[in-house]
Amino acid sequence: MKVDTLAPLNEVLIKIPSPHHILILYNPISSAGNTEETAKRMETELAYHRKNVAVHRSEKKTKAYKRIKDTIAASDLVVVVGGDGTVRKLLGIVDQTKTPIYVVPGGNESLFARTYGMSASPDDLLQTIAAGNCLQQYYGVITGQGIKGKKPFFHMASMGLDSLTVKYIGKRKGPLNDSIYVWHGLKALCALHHPIVSVSVDGQLVIDHESGYIIVANSSAYAKNLQLVPAANPSTDELVVGFLPGARHQHELIKAIKILQRKPANLPLQYFSGKQIACTLHAQSYPLQVDGDYFRNRDIQAGNTVEFTTSKEPIHVLIPPEFNADLT
Repeated sequence: MKVDTLAPLNEVLIKIPSPHHILILYNPISSAGNTEETAKRMETELAYHRKNVAVHRSEKKTKAYKRIKDTIAASDLVVVVGGDGTVRKLLGIVDQTKTPIYVVPGGNESLFARTYGMSASPDDLLQTIAAGNCLQQYYGVITGQGIKGKKPFFHMASMGLDSLTVKYIGKRKGPLNDSIYVWHGLKALCALHHPIVSVSVDGQLVIDHESGYIIVANSSAYAKNLQLVPAANPSTDELVVGFLPGARHQHELIKAIKILQRKPANLPLQYFSGKQIACTLHAQSYPLQVDGDYFRNRDIQAGNTVEFTTSKEPIHVLIPPEFNADLT
């Protein structure tokens, strides 16, 4: 779909014509596994309002979306019913096609949907479609040794308790719930050790062979109440690195308490921002988690360097009218 820009191209907010051809993609194993029912309900309401709607199951592999790239390109809007992992797999395609995206929260976290105030209400979606407001948002790209191609992410990548937890969850089949994350989180806490890394930002060495928790963020939405990376913003084409040197078990306990209290963690993280970030892992291999998933289902090998950049072009995110009020 072509868009009519409300402001200069370097501005974030754009206006689109009211979408007519709408593609709904749902992940059948997200959250409680009720995404198909939600997708059908959305389809019924949209069709009632004379929208041309197609519904498809999501794909397990990013490359599988290439088979429906033409369908996505022919759509005026892609509505995702699923979690952040489903969104991540679509980033490269909606970037290339410039098809706007709206996300119905269907995962355990659904950071993307909750960041923009998106909901599972068909009425909210219809109001959002009528308003036609989009944000141009950059996403992150991962490359490096042992990584084929470019791997997209929207929120963050990290090494620490969270990455150990998602590794333990591994290739579990079926819907996930909070109790599963708690159980595997406790297992990870018992086995917790942090990676030893060196990090360069735009060619400048900022961390040299230090052990600790590390997060590379494109958005501040991850653990929002904790405010681990409050400066990260997908409206800009820079990433933020947060590093907690000498991270200990007590830091994780502090985070857990602050999560329950819905308060900032106030941990002594060091912050760096830039367009190109390189992280070299030393000593033993270590898992990396990306937008809540175990990255490539394998650890980053010791001695390898992982590089993070922002996308060259932004994606178009269809936002609810009330979210637009927060921008002015």
